[in-house]
Amino acid sequence: MRRITFLSGIIMMFVLTLSSSTFYMGKNKLQHIVLIQFKDSTTLDQLAEIEAAAMTLKGIKGVNDLKMSENVSPENLNQGYTHSLTMWFERETDRDEVYLPHSVHKAFVDLFVPQTEKVLVFDYWE
Repeated sequence: MRRITFLSGIIMMFVLTLSSSTFYMGKNKLQHIVLIQFKDSTTLDQLAEIEAAAMTLKGIKGVNDLKMSENVSPENLNQGYTHSLTMWFERETDRDEVYLPHSVHKAFVDLFVPQTEKVLVFDYWE
């Protein structure tokens, strides 16, 4: 009987540990989403240059799964935002202390921002 109680206790601890680690594992991606409305005067060549520069952000330590995409939703609810730039970080410090102040990011911002009408940045834990 003691053996069953002991084994039950170990199984219960294992289940609790597994469920709590699964809970926290679900919160390990800091999603960084940038919605972009380019100026009407932005040319296709400028847009291609911006997209190429966006890909250089992949070289910054901590940046994961970077994508730049064009809106394809048929719902017409994009409020003028036509493109998105998405990536994720494992830690806030990767975003705050590595990515944001990085010289590659600053160069991208200097190229990118003058061609935008509106930019919306939204970050959340997934």
